[in-house]
Amino acid sequence: MRTGQRSHSREFPRAPLSRPGYEGPVSDSAPPVTPSRSLFIGAIGVLVLSIPFFIFGLAFLDTKARIELQCQRGGPCTLTRIGWLTREAPETFTLAEIQGARVERDRSPRGEQQNIYRPVLVTTRGEFPIAYHWVAEEREANRAVISVNHFRRNPESPGFTMWHDDRLRASRLGMLFTGAAVLVLLFGLWLTFRAVRRRREERTQAASPVA
Repeated sequence: MRTGQRSHSREFPRAPLSRPGYEGPVSDSAPPVTPSRSLFIGAIGVLVLSIPFFIFGLAFLDTKARIELQCQRGGPCTLTRIGWLTREAPETFTLAEIQGARVERDRSPRGEQQNIYRPVLVTTRGEFPIAYHWVAEEREANRAVISVNHFRRNPESPGFTMWHDDRLRASRLGMLFTGAAVLVLLFGLWLTFRAVRRRREERTQAASPVA
């Protein structure tokens, strides 16, 4: 007599499904949330960092690189240095104080062994550059010298006004610092906005009843 045989099957535990290329346990927990206090501290630090950038940026941006020389009939002549933001008090010279003008020569600092030129007003109180930057062409620098010397020899001739505006070239470093200051300031304001919004969320969570 045959007896029935019962088959027993063993079930092995299945490995948890995972995403392709991922090794390790799968976590359903939310990423950590930065507390509002830390955000406020970071925002204050960034905002304070923008202050020196603004100081240096505005200082370089206001370089007095526009020089104006205005002479009236019979004198006097007024020399004014102007920046993008402010201007210096003008220097006033009587006709007796003006001794003429000349072209100042120097060597290019770039090592090219090239002469550079700049017009200079010569007075009894010293010499005053009429242009902020040096130029490579002597003819360009000599134009202002010719005008000043002609006026000195003919004081009853009509007055004139001349200027050299090198502010755009002289304020490149100021623009760079100011632009960096604006970016740092915007980042600090964005951190401040995040900190305020996080503070509101914390107060809402603290006021809600615990289930």
